Amino acid sequence: MEPGPPSRPPHRYEEIASDLREQILRGEYREGDRLPGENSIMRTYGVARVTARDALAVLRHEGLAASRPGAGIFVQPRTRIVRDTTSRYSRTHAASSSPFRSDAVQAGQHGGWEHKSEAVSASPEVARRLDIDSGQQVMQTTYRYFADDRPIQLSESWEPLALTGGTPIERPEDGAAIGVIARMDHIGHHVTRVVERVTARAATRDEAKKLDLPARGAYVLSIERTHYVEDRPVETCDIVFPGDRYELTYTIPVQG
Repeated sequence: MEPGPPSRPPHRYEEIASDLREQILRGEYREGDRLPGENSIMRTYGVARVTARDALAVLRHEGLAASRPGAGIFVQPRTRIVRDTTSRYSRTHAASSSPFRSDAVQAGQHGGWEHKSEAVSASPEVARRLDIDSGQQVMQTTYRYFADDRPIQLSESWEPLALTGGTPIERPEDGAAIGVIARMDHIGHHVTRVVERVTARAATRDEAKKLDLPARGAYVLSIERTHYVEDRPVETCDIVFPGDRYELTYTIPVQG
């Protein structure tokens, strides 16, 4: 087997973040303790302010530290929201409340979101995922989710207006039903399966801004999700969140 490309040496800010991370994990800095600020890091490591800032940003991105305006950077509890698929897509769960709000409550946090819906022409990729012609009208809804006022997740969904247009569920957030399964049930289309594809990638500049991530070096988990009625896709969605703020849990039944 041919050797892979040589690994690059770590950037200086990564080395500093690694030092501070090890000190936190060893207990030298405990939950609630104030970490060295930019000026202190600059003096200790002999680096520029931007390097010190990037090192602290890495710890914030990993969920080890959080900023308090006017006070500094502090070690924070590593409480993640758990996204458990065991009953996430059951009709009982779908009828009770928003899955995201339920996840946040289980983590002891308050969940909320902002959203915007508009009718647009389906891009070739969206059309492929919904099995419709490119250019057909779809309802596009963009979300930004918050846990205790901290941005924690982005999503963008598309539903074919040939299916939902003119119905009580045309706009996902304005109808009586909650969630895709309950909404589709409301118009007589019973979702039979949900497919999720999970990947990891570098955050885009826009995602980093909206999720309050470091300007460079930030990675996110991405879920491509599609709801089906038998073989017909009725909704598809891209979900993006930082791995440090979420835990994915899957229960896999054993067949046979």
